[in-house]
Amino acid sequence: GGGMTYLRGLFQYLKDEHKAKKGCPLPDEDKWELVTCTEDTPFQQNGYDCGVFTCMYSDFLSKDCPLKFSQHHITQCRQRIALSIMNGSAIE
Repeated sequence: GGGMTYLRGLFQYLKDEHKAKKGCPLPDEDKWELVTCTEDTPFQQNGYDCGVFTCMYSDFLSKDCPLKFSQHHITQCRQRIALSIMNGSAIE
């Protein structure tokens, strides 16, 4: 329920990637809070936008913003992600 299995998998991936790229454990990994889905959590309605949704969840949560986006906004979300990659910065 709520996707905790997937969250744990994503968190393990982040820890593994950090260790592989930086050569040390993820700092403060014991302070991370894995937040499960609720009834109003945005969800993808197809089989190919999972990466965009993951990026948007991360962006909104890191800014302490409510998750106010949906499948309807996916094109704009993709454009924001692409622009941030081209600018070498976080999603703006």
